[in-house]
Formats: sequence, C-alpha cells, structure tokens
Amino acid sequence: LFTLNMVDSWGDGWSGAEWTWTEDSTNSDADTGTLDNGASGTAPLCGVGCYTLSVGVGDYPSEVSWTIVKDDTGREEASGGAGESATVCSTAQPSPLPTTSPPTTTASPTREGVNTFSELKKAITTGSNAQINVVDNIVFDEAITISAAVNLTIRSSVGAVLIGGDIGAVDGGLFHIKDASDVTFTGLGFKNGSASNYGGCLFVTGSSNVEVEDADFVECIAGEYVCLRWHDVLPHL
Repeated sequence: LFTLNMVDSWGDGWSGAEWTWTEDSTNSDADTGTLDNGASGTAPLCGVGCYTLSVGVGDYPSEVSWTIVKDDTGREEASGGAGESATVCSTAQPSPLPTTSPPTTTASPTREGVNTFSELKKAITTGSNAQINVVDNIVFDEAITISAAVNLTIRSSVGAVLIGGDIGAVDGGLFHIKDASDVTFTGLGFKNGSASNYGGCLFVTGSSNVEVEDADFVECIAGEYVCLRWHDVLPHL
C-alpha cells in the first residue's frame, strides 16, 4: 500500500539507524528494516488501517532522510529524518463484484392478453392496427361485428378456442366482418358457431379481407351453409 524511500546523503547506508512499522490499533511491530548501504533504497510498507513509521538515530543522523509514498496515487504521505516518526492510514479496497451471467430461461407461450368475452369485444372495438392475444378459451355471449377495421390481428399463443352456441346470430355465428375490414386470425380454434343464415363461425362481406392461419373449425353450423370442419379460406364459415 505504501513505499518507504530511504536516502543517505553520504552514500554509505544509514549506519545503524533502523526503521519500525507499527500497527497503531495493536501497538505491535509489523515490520522493521534499514538502509544497509548505498545512497538510497526502498521498502514496502503493508497493512490496512493506521500505522506509524519510527526511524532511529544511528551513528550519523544528519545523513538520514526518508519519505512515505502511497502506491496507488504516487502521493507523498509523510517525510522526516533520523529520530522522527509519522503516522499514515489506509482503507481496504472493496473486492470487485463477481461477474455473473443472466440465467438461462426457456421461452414459453406468453400469457398476457384477453381471456374473457368482454375483454375480447372491448379490444376489437379499438379498431385498426390492434394486436389481440387470446390466452384462454372464451365462450361468446353474442356474435361480434367487426366493421372497417384495418390491420386487425386476433391470435392465440396458447391455441385458445372461441366457442359459440345458440346466441341468436343471423349472419356469422362468432364474427360478422364487413365494410372493407382487414382481419387476420392466427392459432385459434372456432367451435359451435351457429347462425340462422350464413357463416356458422365467420361471415365476411363488404370487400373485406380475412386471412386465417393455423386455425381449426369444429361444428360451425349455418342455416344456408354448414361447416363441420374447415381448413381453407372461404367467405362464410
């Protein structure tokens, strides 16, 4: 943590002057030494906390001088000569935080989205550019009309089924899509749609465009058109 720089002006060492490095909290000597010969030398001073360097007199005290330099900054913390002492303090450096990698996760179908009829109907009424994820099977209270909706996507990341029944639909037992709407259904099941005229599950009119991907139709029944199971794009299902 610190370096002791020792100098002898005559160039023959400190001639019996010794230094002592004492830990203040315990008053115990941590290290000791001297400049055996020559004009200069260094010694490491280690320890955390406060320490006192004391330098003896020796035979020629006028020739002795020293400085203490902090290693990480290069700053002189203390200086003196024979028969003098100085106290310097240091703090422990924090250990670097361990480097960790983020945990590996396995992707699973998202569960964020709609799971009730009222939520689905409300989401559809937002109109164009809506992206709706159905996360649970939904039983319809009534058929839903989609009008003039552009770029509307209704999908399911978990294979949810939309279920109709005897809900009094005339055209489109689950959905009536009209007025140049542009709608995509993906990953959904359609079941028990019932209409008195056309489109047991879906009824498409008014130059609307409907795309259906990875979908399953079961028991979609209409008075004018019956579809028990469907996998192709047709206007009335």
